[in-house]
Amino acid sequence: MIRTTFDAVTVELEPGVLLVRMSGEIDIATTDFAAESIRAAVAPPARLVLIELSAVTFCSSAGLGNLVEARNLAGQHNITLALVGVGRPVDRPLTVTGLGGQFRIYSTVEEALSEL
Repeated sequence: MIRTTFDAVTVELEPGVLLVRMSGEIDIATTDFAAESIRAAVAPPARLVLIELSAVTFCSSAGLGNLVEARNLAGQHNITLALVGVGRPVDRPLTVTGLGGQFRIYSTVEEALSEL
């Protein structure tokens, strides 16, 4: 049995502004939990959702699928979505697949909040 670690914590920074902090590995074993966290956050009455990824240590194609789902849900609900703290484990698959240009990406939560 393969064991992977993943966690997602959602915090409301202010009314309508949510921060989803993901950590660990986003892969086939954890994709359902990641999807649950994303669906719960990227829904009305949210107007801005930041997905913080600096503690993600691995992101498979399933993890990329979670991010694409977040982008699609945000579009359906007219919610602004941004990725924050994208390190190499997430940046590399985003770049290789060409998906990086489809997301707003910021270095820090503070930077994202000041620009959005």
